[in-house]
Amino acid sequence: MATLIDSPEFSANEIYEIAATDSVEGAAAGASFGGIGISNQPHQQLANRTAFLYGRQNINTANIGILQTFMAGFTGSLQSNGYLTIPIADINRGDVSVIIQWGYYPLSDQKIPHDEEFSLNWPIAFPNAILVPPLATNVYASTSGFNTVASVVTYNRTGATFVLDVPGGTSLGATGERSNGFSWLAIGF
Repeated sequence: MATLIDSPEFSANEIYEIAATDSVEGAAAGASFGGIGISNQPHQQLANRTAFLYGRQNINTANIGILQTFMAGFTGSLQSNGYLTIPIADINRGDVSVIIQWGYYPLSDQKIPHDEEFSLNWPIAFPNAILVPPLATNVYASTSGFNTVASVVTYNRTGATFVLDVPGGTSLGATGERSNGFSWLAIGF
């Protein structure tokens, strides 16, 4: 028994319909439709279309797997002290995940009479490095006219030390500045 050999190609709206007046004709030398015969033509066209769609399905399945792997690289924790990992193909480092971390160091209306340091750990350690020095901003409770600034003193892959920097040096006496803490942001990979 002979079989039709499919060729992956798509022929939209072009499947031959055998007419009532067509004579039955199978494959033979000199037969119509390139030797496969009029009776085999629709089967050949459907076999070709099936092979084409099967090939596309395999490509789509592989692409879906790639996308699922890529999406799994996006992780995070949307908390007050949280993080987000974003997979990228860095032109120098190859495939890495950028990590953006943020947080809030609470101080409930604490009096800050002089420069004071506060240490914290990142929500997750940066596997490689921090790209730029972490940023911080003071959250005022009240002010005596001075501008207390939050800034980074030291940092590494696991945490940092920040300072609430009170202008005027070492002491504001009994008044001081009052802070509700500071917010911070760190970016690395």
